Amino acid sequence: MLNPQTTGPLDTAARLRAVRRVLVVGCPGAGKTTFAVRLASALGLPVHHLDDLYFTAGWMPRPEGEWHATLDTLCATPEWIIDGNHISTLARRLPHCEAVVVLDRAPLRCLVAYLRRMLRYARAPLGELPPFMRRADGRRAVADRPLAFAQFILTFRRRQLPSVVRALAARPELPVVWLRTHADARAVLERLPAGARARRGTGDPDVRRTRPGRDTPS
Repeated sequence: MLNPQTTGPLDTAARLRAVRRVLVVGCPGAGKTTFAVRLASALGLPVHHLDDLYFTAGWMPRPEGEWHATLDTLCATPEWIIDGNHISTLARRLPHCEAVVVLDRAPLRCLVAYLRRMLRYARAPLGELPPFMRRADGRRAVADRPLAFAQFILTFRRRQLPSVVRALAARPELPVVWLRTHADARAVLERLPAGARARRGTGDPDVRRTRPGRDTPS
């Protein structure tokens, strides 16, 4: 669950209490955004979702220079939890973080979660969707290339996760939490004291969006 050494969820929670900059990565549909928001609430840290920063209306990506500048500015701040993959920029973020949480849920479970999420968004009022899920003409754009993205989810462990593992291996001093089930995630979160936010004195975290979007391989 944790690398370096761990003795279980209690040790994991203790290590997470000690950090202020955390990356949450893993397969789409694994529960990254839910975990990130709950972790932010427990630790009193602001949470940022990469899809919100990368995409504009209708799933249009920001220009690369603007995107990298946005990331660099965010990573330079003293406290954050950043949720999302965007694996090509992982090496850009890792030097700034103090811990990484990898949600490695079974691919079929991730796919089912993704499909349920898309169905929920298809029925939701337009105003409740993230801005990038709305086109410039006001229509909804719940999914971008859904069939290709379903394939991306099913092959994530084989094609994407190795890149994450290699990037983490290049920073052996960095604590890495591996959560393979929702039970693993709950076990860690339940051991984070509810008073952590008050003791930090940082106020409520920024939880601008608790609705997961789409992780991209870019």
